[in-house]
Amino acid sequence: MKVKAVPARTSLVSTPQRKIMLAVLLVDTIAAGAFYPLTFLYVRLSTDLPVTRIGLILTCGGLIALLLNPLAGSIADRWGAQRTIVAANACCGIGYLGLVDIHGWPQLVVAVAFITLSQRLYWVGWPVFVAEQAAEGETLDRWFAVVNAFKSGALGLGAALAAVALSVGDVATLRAILLAAVVASFLSAVVFARLRMTPPSPSGKDGAGGGSGGADGAGEGSGGVDGAGEGSGGAGEASPGGTGWLAVLRDRPYTAMTAAHTALTFAWLLPSVALPVYLVDTLSLPPWVPSVAFAMNTVLPVLFQTTVSRMLMPLRRTRAVLVGAGFFVLAFALFAGAHDAPLTFALLCTAAGMVLFSLGEMAAGPAAQALSMDAAPVPLRGRYSSVFQMSWTVSNVAGPAVVGALLGWNGLALWLVLGLLIGVGGLGFVACEKRFPARVLRPEPNGSIR
Repeated sequence: MKVKAVPARTSLVSTPQRKIMLAVLLVDTIAAGAFYPLTFLYVRLSTDLPVTRIGLILTCGGLIALLLNPLAGSIADRWGAQRTIVAANACCGIGYLGLVDIHGWPQLVVAVAFITLSQRLYWVGWPVFVAEQAAEGETLDRWFAVVNAFKSGALGLGAALAAVALSVGDVATLRAILLAAVVASFLSAVVFARLRMTPPSPSGKDGAGGGSGGADGAGEGSGGVDGAGEGSGGAGEASPGGTGWLAVLRDRPYTAMTAAHTALTFAWLLPSVALPVYLVDTLSLPPWVPSVAFAMNTVLPVLFQTTVSRMLMPLRRTRAVLVGAGFFVLAFALFAGAHDAPLTFALLCTAAGMVLFSLGEMAAGPAAQALSMDAAPVPLRGRYSSVFQMSWTVSNVAGPAVVGALLGWNGLALWLVLGLLIGVGGLGFVACEKRFPARVLRPEPNGSIR
């Protein structure tokens, strides 16, 4: 029997600290969204380095990210999420500062290394930090929905600034945006370091702090790292499951979910990697079409992310992810339908496809993020987050090559392969249901007592 101590629904920005936190998120993401897409172009215009060497250095940065993920997880557990984010912003500022006046490829390598490290620290630390801020009566799903909406709007504004910079196209304009990103990164680090956030005391389901069901999958309860949890054990137990990375690697349900999420993340390659090339090169649509599609993908989450997440609250998180995967597959079918179609029909398919794709992001994103944090033992959330975030690194590194090869072979093959990948990912989440404790499958407010 459940007894829920849930207060009335309150705003997530009800305190000055939270308002400052979201403001920092907004400014920092706008700056990153404005310059990061222009990094290759800026380096090409501001140095005499050959394009092949620039591409190799930036690609190696992505491969290095795979190795830095575990380090970021350990740092988040040892230092705490807030300090990890401060370090991420500081490293980003140092990396961007190294790009202002480049003197040879060694300097570029060092700058890219700092930027890569900052990204790993940021993406590992942010989910943990958000999970720590969920107070009594708040759900992680709602928190991630709000944060995703903020980030989507900020990235859209950043992309608009990037488009203005591209229209000018000179080094001075790009360098000005780079300097703004440097200032934003260091300012965010300082402000975030001075924030006095008060994470809720461990209680209810978070207090259980358990893993997702134990190394052998037999645990239905939430045994924490101190072994005090209810049920037959969790991945975070000190014994026999082990501690630290040993606990993470033995948590088979969590690693299986991460594998499913890796397949699912290939969907997010659509707006920036797959769709622009497909629409312009393969379908010969006007060059403005990808920009409009990207704008739709930016605006829709800002307007409807929290509404979609609220409508999916009655579902298990795994089923919400499956709903999102279904929207993705339907979107891919529409993009495939635009192949060899008349212009008007192709434009309609593109617009409808972007609506469905955005719905897929809004359905699957917050649910998967919330599940990844609730399924992790509290003291090991950093390590668990680094494993889960590895899925994004894999798709970001392998995705462009996969998309390029498929488009070079056959435009329709791209949507067939992506559809199969995303279908496997969505069904993979559902297949993990029986291995997860019931407490992590449904979005329930902190403070619920079982």
